[in-house]
Formats: sequence, C-alpha cells, structure tokens
Amino acid sequence: MLLRLGTALVLMGTITLIVFLLTYSAGQADLRTLLAGAGLTLLGLVFRRRGAPAVEAESARFRTVRRLLRRPTPPPEDDSESEDR
Repeated sequence: MLLRLGTALVLMGTITLIVFLLTYSAGQADLRTLLAGAGLTLLGLVFRRRGAPAVEAESARFRTVRRLLRRPTPPPEDDSESEDR
C-alpha cells in the first residue's frame, strides 16, 4: 500500500515541479509550487522506501546442487616469484 502511495506522490510531485518550471519560464513562478513539488516528491520517495518488499534470502532448495556445479576459481598468480628469478 505504501509503495503505491509513494509512487503516486512522486508522480504528483514531478508534475508539480514541471508546472513550476513552466511558470518560471513564463515569469510568473510561485515559490509554493516549487516547495510543494519538492515536498511531494521527497515524501513519495520515503513512502516508496518504507513500502518496498523485503529482500528475500536465497532459497535453500538445491543448495547442494548449486555448490557442486559452481566452478572453482583459479588460484591467483603470484608474479613476484617470476620477477625474482
């Protein structure tokens, strides 16, 4: 629910900021429009952050198969030995 509300507020804030830019270019800008747009956008971003689903941990299903199929990483080459010779 918070995710959708946050998305709506971000959209309304962005539209309000665009209206501010248009009125600013026409020479009739109102500071309240800028503050409202910025406030709505920030509030929407906060709501989206709080309403985001939690990151799920990797499932333990087929854990052994994944471990067996994982390619081994080659050992790092030590260039200092070849330079000393």
